Amino acid sequence: MSAGLIEGFQQRRLPGDGLEIDALVGGNGPPLLLLHGWPQTRMCWSRVAPALAAHFTVVIPDLRGYGRSDKPEGSADHETYSKRAMARDQIATMRALGFERFDVGAHDRGARVAYRLAFDHPETVTRLASLDVIPTADMWARMGAKEAVSAWHWSMLAQPDGLAEKLVGGDPEWFVRYILAHQSAPGFIFPQDNLADYLACARDPRSIHTWAEDYRAGWTIDRELDEKNRGWKLDMPLLMLWGERGTLKGRDGLEPWRAWAEQVEGEALPCGHFIPEEAPDAVIAHFTRFFGAAR
Repeated sequence: MSAGLIEGFQQRRLPGDGLEIDALVGGNGPPLLLLHGWPQTRMCWSRVAPALAAHFTVVIPDLRGYGRSDKPEGSADHETYSKRAMARDQIATMRALGFERFDVGAHDRGARVAYRLAFDHPETVTRLASLDVIPTADMWARMGAKEAVSAWHWSMLAQPDGLAEKLVGGDPEWFVRYILAHQSAPGFIFPQDNLADYLACARDPRSIHTWAEDYRAGWTIDRELDEKNRGWKLDMPLLMLWGERGTLKGRDGLEPWRAWAEQVEGEALPCGHFIPEEAPDAVIAHFTRFFGAAR
């Protein structure tokens, strides 16, 4: 396992909800929590975090089961890797650093943790940014023929009884490279240190189990919690940025969020799914403006 370090940031072992979270902390100013997606680690923020640290105290954890954070065995009901459980980790981690209220910027699976955190603990989230993600319940509801092919990994990883672990475990490095290549814009090359970290983590069978449990939770408890919240609206400002070649495949990213949040803004960016790495300058500009707007 690599160290997963970003220059200017200090590595910390911090409490989560009954486990330990490994995080990077750096900068000065109001607290900003950055959450990564799959099949990545906190290193996805390496092109963004140093610039943001000039304006914010930036906290960049590995989600539970990912990177260097603890990796518990999944539970029969998949609650262990539910976004509700992962959100509780973020509450504990930020409180350990002395932060009761904070902004959250998040990508992919991390964005699913972020909006669950905002629904479950609205008093803690000041502003929320979602990168290339709409709510999980909406993703499953939209899963028609076209989506079933383009988002095939949602169904594959959610299969029970160890199928995903067996299939991905046969050649995890090839699998990660395939996902990164097919969900980024054509010709994009990931930063060498970032890719090395993703591949190192993929070699750990516990990471592959985490990925599967994360998506199994998405099909079960996460989807169910979203449906219970359908009709509610988050009252903190929400920024949505999506890739023109990303998850939404050219569809409007603001329209679905208007049903879930009172204040929504954002735009499509000329990139694929992996926005923090593919469009770092745009993320820095949007985050600096958006999270600094109320200061």
